[in-house]
Amino acid sequence: MPTTIRLSASDVRQLRSTAESIARRYSGTRRFAIEIGERSSLNNGRTAMNIRSISNDPDWEDTDLFTTHEWRRIRDRHELANGKALFDLYIYERPGIGEVGDLVCNVQAEIDAQGLAAIHADAERNVWERPARQEPRE
Repeated sequence: MPTTIRLSASDVRQLRSTAESIARRYSGTRRFAIEIGERSSLNNGRTAMNIRSISNDPDWEDTDLFTTHEWRRIRDRHELANGKALFDLYIYERPGIGEVGDLVCNVQAEIDAQGLAAIHADAERNVWERPARQEPRE
């Protein structure tokens, strides 16, 4: 099992498209800026973009936002914790090029060794799920 993952271009497109679709529920803005949260463990102070690497709490209530990173960091190679990663994305209105407006919503991305597994909105789980692999017919 790999200990790191780099999302494919199609996973990155799917994540961005779904995140923007969720944001459009709350804002009439046409353009959005997406940032990746780096969270801090309230237990030991460690920080990570992959929430699973610093928290075993299913609701990650033992973490707090430390900082955010530019969207392009989603293309980096990321450490998996027990084969999984969870990212908290911050979706902002983008009134102009290089400008970041108000926070619209948060979106969570679940990653596993195969890539993007699921996308959640704050109030709705599994807004998008990776299709199950179909077994070949004989």
